Amino acid sequence: MYYHDHNYSGVTSFNDGHVHRYAGTTTFAPDRKGHIHYVEGVTSYEDGHVHTYGVSTSVDFPVPGGGHIHFIRVNTQVTDQHVHFIRDITDSPGFGFRNDTAENIDAEQPQ
Repeated sequence: MYYHDHNYSGVTSFNDGHVHRYAGTTTFAPDRKGHIHYVEGVTSYEDGHVHTYGVSTSVDFPVPGGGHIHFIRVNTQVTDQHVHFIRDITDSPGFGFRNDTAENIDAEQPQ
């Protein structure tokens, strides 16, 4: 079976007078309809702090020309008495494909 991942990056909502940048790669998931990925990370250091975030993506949505994307919607953890919102889409996979066993991929998934 084939597994793949996606990249994502962007800027959070403007809250408490500033924004944060974020970027990452999703977990691997089987290349089949209806799959999801998990994203987690830490934002850039701005205004003296960072925020953490983690969420499952939406299911896959096909894009013209082949491939698919996922939607990412998450509020960061509260830091310095505020949160930021991340509303983004992943890239369409073209890299990161590999043929592997489910046991090896499952070992990479967050617990």
